[in-house]
Amino acid sequence: MRVATRLFLSVAILSACFATKRCPRAEKFNVILQWTHLNYTWRSPEEYEMAVSTGRYVPLNNAPTGIKIYKNTLFISVPRFRPGVPATLASVEAKSLNPLLVPFPSWEMSDESKCTNLQSVQSMEIDSKGTMWVLDGARINGYSKCPAKLLLFDLTDGAGLLRTYTFSNEISLQDGGFLNDLVIDETDGEFAYATDNSQIDPGLIVYSRSRNKAWKLRDASMYPQEGASRFEVNGKILDSFLPLDGIALSPKSERGSRRVYYCAMGALNLYSIPTKVLKDSKLIESGNWRRHIVKVGQKLAQSDGLVIDNEGSMFYTLLPYNGVARWSTNSSLWSSEIIDQNKETMVWPDGFAFDESGYIYLITNYIYNFIDPLAEVEKDGRILFRVHRYRTGTKSYLFT
Repeated sequence: MRVATRLFLSVAILSACFATKRCPRAEKFNVILQWTHLNYTWRSPEEYEMAVSTGRYVPLNNAPTGIKIYKNTLFISVPRFRPGVPATLASVEAKSLNPLLVPFPSWEMSDESKCTNLQSVQSMEIDSKGTMWVLDGARINGYSKCPAKLLLFDLTDGAGLLRTYTFSNEISLQDGGFLNDLVIDETDGEFAYATDNSQIDPGLIVYSRSRNKAWKLRDASMYPQEGASRFEVNGKILDSFLPLDGIALSPKSERGSRRVYYCAMGALNLYSIPTKVLKDSKLIESGNWRRHIVKVGQKLAQSDGLVIDNEGSMFYTLLPYNGVARWSTNSSLWSSEIIDQNKETMVWPDGFAFDESGYIYLITNYIYNFIDPLAEVEKDGRILFRVHRYRTGTKSYLFT
């Protein structure tokens, strides 16, 4: 089916949702946290005043992207897409409006003047053992030229740093790389699969913890799709190179096998590949791995975040439609259903997280305005960032 036809049908389905099973259900994503701007738990009033006066902290330039939950603590990432972001990873105080951010793991490690510290974090994941895997690899707009890296923190023992793996420039560019999202595979050793949304060198990165080694896969399926790379969000037309972005990992099957699902942002197509293929670095080097890629089908719209729960349901964002869809990975992708939409509160639905009590969380953030250094962000009291919660009764893909 032609992409243009598919897009037309998607719009028709969304417009007439009440006549189909794809209409949003009665349950909604409830907003539990929201911000007009981000601020932090400064160590003193003097430090805050100095940060503002020197440009170390520019309130309008701070925007959250990644979200994860460990026990009762919520973590968010704040990439340094613009100057004036004092901490790129933080935990959040329990407050509904403008909760303050607590730099993680410390103010000292948030100092970007040292490449060993956190530079610009787009996303992270927390495994079943309480280890946070942090992708420090947003290297766009020129605010950090340090090598991209993956850091592992032990949340069960005072957030101690367990390991830092620095990616070579051949795997993730120091200038122009964009490590976007990752999933953790705890079968057959520990692996991380991460998307590089770089406009120069997009691809899927595999990291083996036991071997302390990484490799990268590049394929045409990771590039924007003709006819789908141009779409509108909140009145703004996005028509740039939008490559590999979303990634999700299936729960273990009865045979222990798993699949990684991925998509380019400027595309409707969803693809998958077996994890056993990704783990075989020799097969990757041969180039024969590409014959294992499966085109799953076409989503209802372009997406940013993807996630799969422990029962095999994928949740994916609908960027042009300010919403979220759900799809059972055991059925056709055409069976996707919209579970919520809101043009006021769900502008740019971004990343997901699960807690241990049967809820999925979503962060929405107008992030397209912050990535673009030429876009003007006005401080007019509007709520720009929200954390939403939705009852699923399930847990993360990690708990299978």
